[in-house]
Amino acid sequence: MSERAVQGTPFAGSERPSRSFGAGRTCKELGCETKLSMYNSGKYCYQHEPMSVPRTRGKKIA
Repeated sequence: MSERAVQGTPFAGSERPSRSFGAGRTCKELGCETKLSMYNSGKYCYQHEPMSVPRTRGKKIA
């Protein structure tokens, strides 16, 4: 190695594990049997999640 070589450190990712919310959960909507991801903190699947309006903080939504 020459004196001008650059050495890096390996990227290992986060040292903290991802949050999980239990395996085997299903959507709370009556009749829906969609299984939720263990990393999804919600109670409903995408189809049945109640609509929420994001806080825009001064930005205009057309």
